[in-house]
Amino acid sequence: MYSYYTLIHTHTHGCYDRHMYNRLNITLPEDVLARADAFAKRERYTRSGLIAAALDAFLSGETSGAEVAREPVAVYAPEAVGLNPAVRPLVPAIIDACRRHDVVYAALVGSSTQPDPAVTPRDLDILVRFAPCDEGYAARYFDLRAELASLTGKEIDLIEFDALRNQRLRAEFERTKVVLYEVA
Repeated sequence: MYSYYTLIHTHTHGCYDRHMYNRLNITLPEDVLARADAFAKRERYTRSGLIAAALDAFLSGETSGAEVAREPVAVYAPEAVGLNPAVRPLVPAIIDACRRHDVVYAALVGSSTQPDPAVTPRDLDILVRFAPCDEGYAARYFDLRAELASLTGKEIDLIEFDALRNQRLRAEFERTKVVLYEVA
């Protein structure tokens, strides 16, 4: 089943953005639109803003059509959601390491999600969820943490999503998180 949606952008005079906007009519599968809406709500995007950012990331070569067709995961464009400029180049290596260590969800939280170039994160706070397994959890956790530290040259605070019990901390992570990788 497909949903019909019209993207309507209005140009506001004297605003920060100098780009002209055009109306675009698109047809999307309902499940794709529902996932997009959920992501947009979680990351505080408008529907139009999310679609524009995703298209921009795709067209700039961050994701190729062949990768999209064969990967059973959602990988989000970090430039689109405002990561710190010092962290952006590290994202592909972080995603690759997460895949190798059976991570099904990864998000950056904390200072690495601040887009201000004057803020240089000294460490990376990474929220993860591992695929269920009967054994080897500790090895996956510590191996991933060590690999990420080696790849990024930064101290890594690896936070297991399901082990997070502090509600205030969980709320802060919800507010600042930038999802990098999620198995669909």
